[in-house]
Amino acid sequence: MRHLITRLSLLRAAPLLLLLALAACAGGPVEGTRPLGQAEVRSNWIAGTKGTGLALYSWQANGTPRAIILALHGFGDSGYLTYDAAARAWAAEGIKTYAYDQRGFGQNPSRQQWPGVNVLVEDLQIVAAALKARHRNVPLVVVGHSMGGGVTLTAAGRGLAADGIVLAAPAIIGLEEVNPLLRLGAWGIGLIAADQRFTGNGVVRLVPTDNREALRRVAGHPNHFANPSGRELLGLLRLTDRAAAFARQVTIPSLTLVGLKDEIVDASSAIRVQESIGGDARLITYEEGWHWLFRDRQAPRVWADTAAFALSLDPVRAETR
Repeated sequence: MRHLITRLSLLRAAPLLLLLALAACAGGPVEGTRPLGQAEVRSNWIAGTKGTGLALYSWQANGTPRAIILALHGFGDSGYLTYDAAARAWAAEGIKTYAYDQRGFGQNPSRQQWPGVNVLVEDLQIVAAALKARHRNVPLVVVGHSMGGGVTLTAAGRGLAADGIVLAAPAIIGLEEVNPLLRLGAWGIGLIAADQRFTGNGVVRLVPTDNREALRRVAGHPNHFANPSGRELLGLLRLTDRAAAFARQVTIPSLTLVGLKDEIVDASSAIRVQESIGGDARLITYEEGWHWLFRDRQAPRVWADTAAFALSLDPVRAETR
């Protein structure tokens, strides 16, 4: 980031860099891309706060489920696009996976309408409680990637009906971890250009993964976008602040997964926030991990570590809570 700031004025670079660091998880166009066929997407609906329906995807476990995963995607993404490969691997381990499109994203009619941090967190709390009631005898683990990690950590600090959480490349680096210039830029954009959308094209390119096939699958897909508005940018900053503030209040086991090649979320900052998480807080770093940990070329390691964590939780505690 420092070499970019030398090329741009601080007032111009600050908001743009924060925009890209927190939101532009899609990377640029990939040559030869084509959208993923709509026929490959299967979804139902589950009620969030105020009864609003959210697009829901599910993958059955092989045999009787030994654990349940509820998975949250990152900014601009979709539950299906983020977790399909991971969920199929988890199914082989006896884990049933649910993933919903968060409000304002994916297949939801509210796509590209920022709902606010509280609504995102409340949606998760309601969906988790519903799934916990449906699967009383097995552990429920909430997995959040990037923005989904920020929502998950905030919800866990406020009270979440889950037996554990996994934070993957999480957008939790708020509070003192955010440079004041970047913070000021985000507030300026959020107030002055709330509805304008930004791409950062021609200024900086951040690569989310080393898996070009994963990039091809999302490029141009109708359920994916990577041009956040000023309002969404400011909302992301508020989310990271909230996640960092609630970290100490978490009491359930947590696992944080960090890729050391992540160009979107600074690994050292994420680890510093992880160290403040309450309860049994575990950390795994990946030398070859990028931002799209569940879709990188080394993703099978991440899938396996996530499954091992989910299966390590005590189902008796889950049953009696």
